[in-house]
Amino acid sequence: MGKTDAGTRDILVLAVFLLLLTIALGVVLVQTWPPPPDPTATGPEPAARVRVLFWSPSLTRESRLFIVILATGAVGALIHTLRSLYEYVGNRLLRRSWVLMYAVEPFVGSALALVVYLVLRGGLTTTLASSGDINPYGVTAAAALVGMFSRQTVEKLLAVFETLLAPAERSADRIPTRDGGSDPGGER
Repeated sequence: MGKTDAGTRDILVLAVFLLLLTIALGVVLVQTWPPPPDPTATGPEPAARVRVLFWSPSLTRESRLFIVILATGAVGALIHTLRSLYEYVGNRLLRRSWVLMYAVEPFVGSALALVVYLVLRGGLTTTLASSGDINPYGVTAAAALVGMFSRQTVEKLLAVFETLLAPAERSADRIPTRDGGSDPGGER
């Protein structure tokens, strides 16, 4: 599987899957886009029934934002994936071993967009902010970029968390052990 070129059937199945997924996600985005908040509302916004493809759930504005983030992250990844696919197919360089990556990438972009949204929403906005305070255009743009640049996003998150979670520097006055070394847990 690794060194063989992708066949015509592989390419057609993959291209049709990716294009149908793009269309389905576009429909999901249009159907679940959150309406503007009601300025006269005094309490939490009630859930409203929304038709999403073959499903009709009752969704709150918050639920709609989650769906929009997931769908937009996948659309961003699809932009990258479709562009890469046509370049590799056009240059006759697509290997069969990469077909799975192309099929899975939209789901990775979707999940990554949700994680970044939760990190930003949980850490950078006030906890008192309601879903009505969130600009859906801004978070959608961020989700699309996260999906498009998922590899770079993961690398940047890794660098940030390696810095945040780096082991503490060892002090010079650690408690010595019987063998003359230092006890790793014996810092003062």
